[in-house]
Amino acid sequence: MLRSLLLSRNDTTVRLIGRGFKDLEVELESCSESDQFLLRALESRYDAIVLDDHVEEAPSVLEQVLGFATCSKSVRIVLAEPKATMHRVFKTGSQIVLYKPLSSERLRQGLRAVRNLMARERRRGGERVSAMVPARISPRHAKAAAVQVLLADISDFGAAIRYEKGDLPVTNSINLEFALPGNPDRFHCLAELVWQDYQGSGGLRFLDMPAYARQELADWIKQNKKPSRRAARAGSDY
Repeated sequence: MLRSLLLSRNDTTVRLIGRGFKDLEVELESCSESDQFLLRALESRYDAIVLDDHVEEAPSVLEQVLGFATCSKSVRIVLAEPKATMHRVFKTGSQIVLYKPLSSERLRQGLRAVRNLMARERRRGGERVSAMVPARISPRHAKAAAVQVLLADISDFGAAIRYEKGDLPVTNSINLEFALPGNPDRFHCLAELVWQDYQGSGGLRFLDMPAYARQELADWIKQNKKPSRRAARAGSDY
């Protein structure tokens, strides 16, 4: 069984992460103290290392973990508040950032990215279509320029995205605008940035999509899905 190690002092966070990893058949060990966490990470190999940004010394812990040979192949995950600025080491040293507030649904979506990085089979779920659909995203309540992205893998519920390296809006909801291939209509909906890796990949979850757009999306997916469920493994993380 795959193993993971969590640093958090919040009982709710420990419970939610434990439940999410259990669904992925990943064993979770949790620590509330950084010294204990570092000792375990140094002595044993873990497939995933998870750090809660509410732990004050978490950035320092991550910097030390980066130097451990036992953690060289570990997927490094940070649980972070969706704020404008993030500690430098979280951006450069982590592979996945899962945004708070955490919930079972958010984790179910975000941990799909972790599962792929841990070389596990993808979760059985809705049909997906691999594509490269141009789209624009922008903060819902802020006067900021829209960011150009590509929807790389699309389902009824969300999409994996590709973008130029840099930061994406991490507000609770963002505006999403795109048009499906062969369809002149542009869809406008609200979405949530579930995760990003600061290397040009991320995952969106659709929050509020008009009924007509959702129906057209479902029809398009049905027409374009691959006959086999063995779809491309990379890029389906949302």
